[in-house]
Amino acid sequence: MNWRRAVNLFCLLALAAALGGCKDQQQVAIGAKAPSLAAFDLRGQPAALEKWHGKQVYLTFWAADCGGCAADLAALQKLTDSYGNGSGLVVVAVNTDPQQTDIAPFLGQLHLSYPVVRDQLGITKERYQVIGTPTSYLIDGQGKVVEVHQGMQGEPALAAMFRQAQQGKS
Repeated sequence: MNWRRAVNLFCLLALAAALGGCKDQQQVAIGAKAPSLAAFDLRGQPAALEKWHGKQVYLTFWAADCGGCAADLAALQKLTDSYGNGSGLVVVAVNTDPQQTDIAPFLGQLHLSYPVVRDQLGITKERYQVIGTPTSYLIDGQGKVVEVHQGMQGEPALAAMFRQAQQGKS
């Protein structure tokens, strides 16, 4: 193979790789039906939003190396303990780390009582167009996206959400 052909082939492959990664990164629209989960709980069972049909779901995407995620997950646990099942809100934490990442030490520090699921292949992350963690979605009892949050929320904002859920508002 001559050098020109090799250079052309390299340029063509580089262009294909660059364009292959291009896609619309718009998030799921407010009011749209929430995409299904392609994730598994920590026992290896498939997770499905339908399990919580009729309840509001706070779906939060997180990674073990994300400090803001750890702070929000801890605040969500504190609020879950305070409000219990009376809030009408279910927190579901979706881990986006690859399969080889051991999240057990991270979870051991937080003692989370709400559902934690793993999106090891990134399918759920792609469906929700998550481009960074933490990213969260509030989903109403009919499965529609009500709110989208990028970045750390902090305990005051999360507490307000729990109060609204307790009052039946989304």
